[in-house]
Amino acid sequence: MIDKKSKILITGATGLIGSHIVRRLWSVGYHNIYAIKRSTSKMNLLPELANEINWIEADVTDVVSLESCFEGVDVVIHTAAVVSYDPKKSELMNHVNVSGTANMINFSLDFGVKRFVHISSVAALGKSGKTNVRNETTEWDHSIQTTDYAMSKYKSEKEAWRGYAEGLSMVMLNPSFVIGASNWNESSSRIWSQMAKGIPYYPMGTNGYVDVRDVSAAALKAMNSEHNGERFVLSAETISYQTAFEWIAKSIGAKVPSRALTPLVRNLAWRLDWLRSKLTGSSQLLTAASAESTSQETVYDSSKSREVLGVSYRPLKESIETVGSIFLKSQKEGKDFGVMNVE
Repeated sequence: MIDKKSKILITGATGLIGSHIVRRLWSVGYHNIYAIKRSTSKMNLLPELANEINWIEADVTDVVSLESCFEGVDVVIHTAAVVSYDPKKSELMNHVNVSGTANMINFSLDFGVKRFVHISSVAALGKSGKTNVRNETTEWDHSIQTTDYAMSKYKSEKEAWRGYAEGLSMVMLNPSFVIGASNWNESSSRIWSQMAKGIPYYPMGTNGYVDVRDVSAAALKAMNSEHNGERFVLSAETISYQTAFEWIAKSIGAKVPSRALTPLVRNLAWRLDWLRSKLTGSSQLLTAASAESTSQETVYDSSKSREVLGVSYRPLKESIETVGSIFLKSQKEGKDFGVMNVE
């Protein structure tokens, strides 16, 4: 059990998962929280705690700025990452997700950090041609095409495992698609603003989903557990994209996507998006690999997190309806973000 007076350092605290972990820690009495942020970071997701947290202006990719962050730190919770399917951001993802994690691991080892919680992703589990079920033991198949994001998360995990091999007490969490309120044009929360604008097609595969509040609860359990060198898949339910899109659309009164993204349409869509990005200079939202991934009937097995770590999950439809109501409220107030309580 980590003492309530312990110094906890968090990366990505201004993002979806990181802000909820901060709020969760504070709610149970961990008030010695230090959070790394950049000068350009938005501070809107922690309105009630913005002046309570000890903010450090630094960057996980800048070794010099990190040197002053680790003095006296007992616990590191590493959530910072770049999530993108734009090939133009491949180098950035490797820089932040891989090199940034390596820096956090190295400093944690150098300063004798007692506990390191690494927030990864189910994307890092890779793909196996043998089964559509993915869990903590799924082996990465280098012969199967994958997204640049997935590859960067896989490589970042290798850095975390290196830290464990060198003596760092480390536990890893792999959440599936995170349902939660945050900045509506960023990360997984962007699905709400996209659905509000209208999405005509639904992918034909399946995906796993998890409430951000359950992710933050799992992070607290992982931090205080005796497990070392273990990973846990976090996923409440695996459902079809068609069902997920329907629930999300209905939660905000948007039109329900009614057309399936068939292979022909899928291949046309990513090529058109590539052309759009070239002509406009904007980010590419869809690639061949990411389009292909949405067609797979993947099942995420989270039984280990339930049975070993003791994580319980909210019903997915209930989570979606909660976030939908927060989205509608923020739209009415003219805000481009929403804030979600820990319970």
